[in-house]
Amino acid sequence: MKKLQLFLSAIFLTLSFGLAQTGYARTDDYTVKPIIPENQSNKDLGYFDILLGADKEQTLQVELSNNTEQEIKIDVTLSSAVTNMTGLVVYEPTEIVADSSLKYNLKDYVNTPKVVTLPPLTRQKLDLKVKMPNEAFDGQIAGGITFSKEGQNDKEEDSEGITVKNTYSYTIALLMRQNDNEVSPDLKLKTVSPSQINGRNVINVNLQNPTMTYINTMNVKATISGISNTDIKYTYSNSMMQMAPNTSFDLPIPTSNQSAATRVSEPLKPGKYRLQLVVNARTDNQGKYEAQVDNKTARYKYQWTFDQEFTISDNQAQKLNDSDPTVKKEKDWTWRLFVIGILLLVLF
Repeated sequence: MKKLQLFLSAIFLTLSFGLAQTGYARTDDYTVKPIIPENQSNKDLGYFDILLGADKEQTLQVELSNNTEQEIKIDVTLSSAVTNMTGLVVYEPTEIVADSSLKYNLKDYVNTPKVVTLPPLTRQKLDLKVKMPNEAFDGQIAGGITFSKEGQNDKEEDSEGITVKNTYSYTIALLMRQNDNEVSPDLKLKTVSPSQINGRNVINVNLQNPTMTYINTMNVKATISGISNTDIKYTYSNSMMQMAPNTSFDLPIPTSNQSAATRVSEPLKPGKYRLQLVVNARTDNQGKYEAQVDNKTARYKYQWTFDQEFTISDNQAQKLNDSDPTVKKEKDWTWRLFVIGILLLVLF
């Protein structure tokens, strides 16, 4: 029986900093609410963004409420912020590996109980003990605190042969900074290589933000052209991307030009290719860089351009095409020719 897992999470962040925003989260079972401290950078935010000196310590608090008549247990998990393949910043636990540029992982500077037990119909405060690194720095340490009720995986709903497991979790972002000094972002192109996403052929472009600041309102435009085969051209654009500090991600550029009528994709061809990539970031009416977004001109403060050649081998192309179900498979006549040859030998 196939299992479909639905993961719902609320992320307390704000769009003004490229993050999402809310005040507090609640379900019928429990509520989670951050208690904003005096050293909060902006007290109107629904998440933690604190100013704290080097080597200083502080206790942050989150108010948890049990709205049921049964005892419940809440798991508490700390995570460093990462960037996913769609260009969204994620603050809850993931399997994304930390980037090599990450010097300060939030998990190493916050201590809190891993499990909180809430008696029926009670409210209590959870302490988060924060310690700032002893080195001075400009920029932000970014991450999140995720709360999830234990025992949710035991609740299943069976409908027409499909088992659905509902899991609810809530994440409060935590940003830690020592000052308000502006940090200029940087963007690096690390690798370009063929791969697959959900069984579909793509070319992964690995981008890295090695700085301790967000890259906000990223406008990405990419073109991949065939050098060996000049008829090949893949394009990609996205004007709503963002990267967390000290993170990297694989930007997947689709290569399956799937026909809407036949649902069949062209196979990935081996050979030499050229990637041309332009990334603008941080919208600014006085910015020196221009780009078209929805047929309108937008101005940006930062721009990076990349031009890189890469090669797809015969083996890579064949392996990916064989495992992409949308690619029409070429018929292999080898075995048929072999059988015909044997028959000819027998007959003559």
